Amino acid sequence: MSTVLVIKAHPATEDVSNSLVIGDHFVETYRQAHPEDQIIGHDLYAEGVPEINSSNLDSWKKLTSGVTYQELSENEQILLSRQQQLQEQFIQADKYVFISPMYNLFLPNRLKMYLDLVIVSTKTWVEGAHGPEGTLHDKKAIHIQSSGGTYHHSDNAFMATLDMGDAYLKALLGQVGVKDYQGIYCEGNSHRDPDDMAANRETIAKEAEKVAKEF
Repeated sequence: MSTVLVIKAHPATEDVSNSLVIGDHFVETYRQAHPEDQIIGHDLYAEGVPEINSSNLDSWKKLTSGVTYQELSENEQILLSRQQQLQEQFIQADKYVFISPMYNLFLPNRLKMYLDLVIVSTKTWVEGAHGPEGTLHDKKAIHIQSSGGTYHHSDNAFMATLDMGDAYLKALLGQVGVKDYQGIYCEGNSHRDPDDMAANRETIAKEAEKVAKEF
C-alpha cells in the first residue's frame, strides 16, 4: 500500500479552475485504480500554511537552547505541532500530487510556504561530502498546472524555460531524493473562449486519467 499526498494550492473562487478540475479527476481516477492506497489531501488556501516568521524562529531557538516542548506557550505548541505534522506527512508519503496554477511564471505563494516548511535540513536532506544529499528515495511526484500562456506545449523551446515554478519544484524535489517527476500542463487558457477552454480541459483531463492509472 502506498500513501499519496495531494497538495492543492489554488485560492477558492466561484470560477471553474482548470488545475483543480483536472487535479480532482486525476485523484479520483487514481483512487479507483489503486483502492488499497491511502490518499491524504491538503488545500493550502482553505487550511492556511504556518508562516516561517519570528514566532517560528523564536520557538525553534527555545527548543535548541534546552527549553522543553511542555515549557513552550500554548500557541507555540500548537504552531510547532502543525508544522511537525505536515513535515512528517511529507516525509512518510510515497507519492506526491501538486495541483496549482502558474502565478507570474512561478508557484502560488502558499505552495512555496508549504515547501519551505516541509523540506528541512537533517530530515529531507543532509550535507554530504559533495553537497546536499536527499534522504527521500523511491518516491515519485506529479505537478498538475494550469497557465494562461503556453510554455511546455509551445513550438518555441524558450517558452518552457520561463516556467520557473515547475522547474523549481522539480529541482527542489530532486535535491531531497525525489527523482521521478512528471508534469501535466493545461495551457494557453488566456487565449481561449469558454468552449475552447472547456474542450482543452477535457483533453488534458483524459491525459491525466491515463497517467493516474500508472502513477
